[in-house]
Amino acid sequence: MTQISRLVFLAKKSKRNESLSDINTNNISIVIPVKNNQNGVNKYLDNFQTNQAPDKYPKEIIIVDNNSNPKTEIKRYLNKGINLKLLTCKKLGPAAARNFGVENSTGEWILFNDSDCIPTKDLLTGYIQIQNGSIGYAGNIKALRQDRLSKYYENQEILIPQKTVNEKGEVIPKYLITANSLIWRKTFEKINGFNERIKIAGGEDVDLSFRLSGYGDFSYAFDSIALHDFKEGLIGFYKRFYRYGQGNKLIENLWNLDMRPKPFRPND
Repeated sequence: MTQISRLVFLAKKSKRNESLSDINTNNISIVIPVKNNQNGVNKYLDNFQTNQAPDKYPKEIIIVDNNSNPKTEIKRYLNKGINLKLLTCKKLGPAAARNFGVENSTGEWILFNDSDCIPTKDLLTGYIQIQNGSIGYAGNIKALRQDRLSKYYENQEILIPQKTVNEKGEVIPKYLITANSLIWRKTFEKINGFNERIKIAGGEDVDLSFRLSGYGDFSYAFDSIALHDFKEGLIGFYKRFYRYGQGNKLIENLWNLDMRPKPFRPND
């Protein structure tokens, strides 16, 4: 997941894909990287079982343990009707973990969530309702809690991709954020997935989006909602934005962009 400085980036489209698969829950693979967040995985799976109808289950949910200590466990969630897999990825970083998850998935569409997200009943159906031929969709993220920091994250849309306007005058996301985003598998494979040289959770999804954007459009899917548990307090707030700054620096170097912070008007 990444919050990126205000930038304008529209890749020139190459030959577009005209044979997009329809989005149905049974052709979606959910991929979730995790490192040292067993509690987050438990909350995700507990809520998924509670609020998702069995006939709307995805093709599979793939949890990718990325060097957790102790290792992530999902035993109590097996044989509950969900096709659930736990993989181990030794390569460092969420980029490598997500790639490994996709390599071992079978869905035509890949839904990326974070381990500190909680699915709502609309997580999957929100994408189905909005499908319009795009190759990637930016889902909605709302704060789980109502403390001041959580409200700041939500009001400032920290985990909502920034808006731009396409050649048709439509408001679209500039990029995708992997806390909640759906990507067509064929284009993901065409660009060889995430850049595994990016080892931190910052910048890897923006870099992916820039490369994807040459093959089709992105759209918002605000009816697909995941809740994010911003439970880490002020220390976590500092660490998060420090990491985002590191991600901006990586994107700056990779794409020759000016990513220095600029003044902005707060949403609230």
